[in-house]
Amino acid sequence: MYKHAGAGWSIRPFTLNDRISCLRIFSDCLRDFPWRGDWKAYLPVLQNAFVSSRVLVAEEPSAGMIAFLTVQMRTGYVDHLFVDEDWRLCGVGRGLLEVARYEAARPLILDVDMQNVAARRAYEKLGWHVVVDAKPLRPGQQVRLVSP
Repeated sequence: MYKHAGAGWSIRPFTLNDRISCLRIFSDCLRDFPWRGDWKAYLPVLQNAFVSSRVLVAEEPSAGMIAFLTVQMRTGYVDHLFVDEDWRLCGVGRGLLEVARYEAARPLILDVDMQNVAARRAYEKLGWHVVVDAKPLRPGQQVRLVSP
């Protein structure tokens, strides 16, 4: 589907065999930025997204799966984007977002935690901006961003 020739990783559609790797990446990412509330109670929501959303995974031959993204194609809403710590700042998140935007054929939107400064900076460097009139899902805790 998409291959980054220089870095060696590629993006492809999710298969059910990828579920365990996606859950591992999700739980590993929680060490860097803790989930608000009980993250274990959120697992059914995440697993439901694997069957109800378009899911893209990034993998590298020697490392295996290194990231995943879920997007609601009808609205362009990105539910989840998680990149393994060792693969951040390597263009993997950007690649997933670009493929998702191409497939959705529309700008993407997502909500990011206000305290997740690293993620907000990354999105802003990619040209995303805050939607001024958005009503975040958790007022005061999240902000809605839209892609270029």
